[in-house]
Amino acid sequence: MGKRISLLTCCAVLALLGSTSRLAAQGGVIRGRVTDSTGAALGRVSVTIEALGARATTDDHGNYELRSVPAGSHTVRVRLLGYVPLLVRVSVAEGQPTRQDFSLRTQPIALAPIDVVVGSRAHHTASEELAVPVDVFTREEMQQQGTTETSQVLQQLAPSVNFPRQSVTDANDIVRPFTLRGLSPDQTLVLVNGWRRHQTALVNTFPYGMAFGSSGVDMNAIPGGAIERLEVLRDGASAQYGSDAIAGVVNVVMREGKFSPYLNADAGRYVTQDYPDDGTTVDVNGGVGIGLGRGSLGVFGEFQHRDKTNRAWPDSTLVDANGVNDVIDPNTGQIIQKRNALSQPNYHWGDGLEKDAMTFANFRMPLTASGSSEVYAFGGYSNRVGTGNGFWRYANSTRNWPELYPQGFLPEFRPNVNDYSAAGGVRANVSGWSIDLGGAWGLNRFDYNLRNTNNASLGPCLDTPCAPGADGILGNADDPGIPNQLSFYAGRLQRSEYTIGLTLARAVTVGLPSPVNVAVGAAFRRESYRIEAGEKASWINGGHLAQDSVAVPGDLAPAGSSVFAGFSPTDASDHSRTNFGAYADLESNLSSQLLADVAGRFEDYSDFGSRLTGKLALRFQPTKRVVLRGAVSTGFRAPGLSQSYFSHTTTNFTGGQLVEIGNFPVDNPASQLFGAKPLKEETSINLSGGLAFTPTNNLNVTVDYFHIKINNRILLGATFGGDVDSVSKRILRDNGFTTISGVQFFTNGLDTKTDGVDMTANLRVPAGAGTLDLTAAASYARNKITRLDPLPAILQGTQTQLTSILDLTGSLAIEKERPDWRGTLTGQYTNGRFHSLGRASYYGGFSSSEPGFTDEEHYGGKTLVDATRWTCQSGRETCSTSTPTG
Repeated sequence: MGKRISLLTCCAVLALLGSTSRLAAQGGVIRGRVTDSTGAALGRVSVTIEALGARATTDDHGNYELRSVPAGSHTVRVRLLGYVPLLVRVSVAEGQPTRQDFSLRTQPIALAPIDVVVGSRAHHTASEELAVPVDVFTREEMQQQGTTETSQVLQQLAPSVNFPRQSVTDANDIVRPFTLRGLSPDQTLVLVNGWRRHQTALVNTFPYGMAFGSSGVDMNAIPGGAIERLEVLRDGASAQYGSDAIAGVVNVVMREGKFSPYLNADAGRYVTQDYPDDGTTVDVNGGVGIGLGRGSLGVFGEFQHRDKTNRAWPDSTLVDANGVNDVIDPNTGQIIQKRNALSQPNYHWGDGLEKDAMTFANFRMPLTASGSSEVYAFGGYSNRVGTGNGFWRYANSTRNWPELYPQGFLPEFRPNVNDYSAAGGVRANVSGWSIDLGGAWGLNRFDYNLRNTNNASLGPCLDTPCAPGADGILGNADDPGIPNQLSFYAGRLQRSEYTIGLTLARAVTVGLPSPVNVAVGAAFRRESYRIEAGEKASWINGGHLAQDSVAVPGDLAPAGSSVFAGFSPTDASDHSRTNFGAYADLESNLSSQLLADVAGRFEDYSDFGSRLTGKLALRFQPTKRVVLRGAVSTGFRAPGLSQSYFSHTTTNFTGGQLVEIGNFPVDNPASQLFGAKPLKEETSINLSGGLAFTPTNNLNVTVDYFHIKINNRILLGATFGGDVDSVSKRILRDNGFTTISGVQFFTNGLDTKTDGVDMTANLRVPAGAGTLDLTAAASYARNKITRLDPLPAILQGTQTQLTSILDLTGSLAIEKERPDWRGTLTGQYTNGRFHSLGRASYYGGFSSSEPGFTDEEHYGGKTLVDATRWTCQSGRETCSTSTPTG
């Protein structure tokens, strides 16, 4: 793999070497205690001097200490969820301790998820108070990860999250999905400031593993520099938040308030032993918090440029016009003897080129002096241009014309992805009720642009039309009348949704030991999904004979732009649906040791009907240092509009051959030929139980077990046809489907169960003049298919190699094509302005199979080690370096 080395390494190391000894010997100490307005101690409070990079967290008694603080006056920031943050100027004397206590007051409004940890509608100040496992990752923790890509940051912080970086997966080289607890991307609900985030327009029809057939949220469309914290709820929450929350919820809380302008820049590249150096990456992000009277406006921007990486081996079958190939060592992939002038490797296996431009804004304005009511708004825009490649088309391929590409060609995706979001509303406190009324809108647009390709059925001509049309005679009325092209606009996918919601909450006294927090709410949502046809040349069948038609008489060249045929007018569609949901959530301490939370939700969809879900969660604390928690819930996920209406003919690599596969809706005649049925919702039962153990003030351990049973799971079924299923291929041909070799469609044809364990441990100890933070986290999840629909009736009793509604590739995607184990071990040393971090990340083994093959390939586990990342800060100047290795 190699190393990614920052261009700022030299200046950082020199600065650190010159300052480390002085920092250890000079400066003063700030220590004190943080309490609430009643004088009660507050634990887990963040105390920082951001200009110095110094930070501390209070213990259970509210005590904190900042060491090696230079003499002078510094601004100390104090923060805790659910409390009004403080900014206090503190003077420090050289070599002497300074005492500074703080008192925090609660937020006037305490109902919105932006003010509390996700997972509860009640007012909580820390995730440890909840009955379900929630991870809260702060901005400081995000900045320590050595990357600004939001999905990668989330994966490194939360082992229960997996963000695979796959290659040769069509459009998924550009928009990559993430998974939570081993489930599908669309089974995790993503919120931004508590409002539902829209999904991508892209249907994941080509990636391997759990993402197959899904449409998740593009986390990388959210600029990482604008995020205040990430909250990960690792428990089913459909009854609290609605459809999609089967695996859990990720809430992205954006930075707010007044703060000084900042600008961060990072650059690096991969230095390898066996491949040319590549992957040069530059990221620039910044923002400013502008005070507007009692309110604030945060404005953020980010630009990222990443060059390609390539880990493909040279191709021993690549021959030049004289039939001469290179001699390749099969063990090392090195060229032993270079015998032709063709460039190697001709394939691409790695990251593609990517350019991202992202903006975001976050606005809050109190309407009263007390802050009991406010107007809020937030939203953003992102544009991504990226590249991904298909498989090499050889010079003598039926998909090539030597007149266009004498040596063959590597087709390239170069889509343009635009993402828009906006939300806003009013929060107020009326007669004891906290009220939140607002709305959110989001749109994702994916334009399929292709380069370095052609439509072989239009013939070897770029200037004068030479394709004869269906009758095979040039000059007749059925001629397409257009020449071939080397680049195409292949169409557009667009998904949008808007939501209007109302939430009310208050504490009600009903005779229990503690008041009951009552939260009720309702929401209306409209979703739309549209497919727009590509330009004519991208999808038309020109009817030209293939270049091998002499050897194979009558052999026609494949239709459509090679690697991805354009969406045709018959694929184009525009569909929408509406949804109404209402919920109630009750939470109270039934005793000083027992917390109970019960929730119920009713949802009605215009296209498939209604669903009622519920949840019960309990938290029992027998002693101060031990917490037991457990939950049982039912959930559901409505079939996505893209799963119901996506239509396209895709070029698949099946059984070692490139073939045309129709990905059709369930009402398409080709799909119904093999028993396709209308999609219905997935339903789930989620059981979880765990404990949190704090043997000492500086050590915390959590262990959580989960069991998730999903019925009528939705995914892309087997490919009926292709190059290996000759029976289905013949059935398609006999029924008039001659332009495709196989068909795929979405199905509810299986049930699954997922069992797993999440474990975390955090230890903080003094280390010389600084502190050492050790964090260990591990996640295990295993999927199992418990029910599988049999073969379609038309195939039963035939000699097909298929045995069920899924082929081997689909079964492995569910059960084995992801690491069961994920783990990280992180150590961070802090001494004033001096920081160092080291991390080992383990990814367990997995199995895979290429479409059309019957062999299962197993890959062993791997450990990646991040070299130390140093950070030195002085005022507004920053120098840093990170050197991840693998």
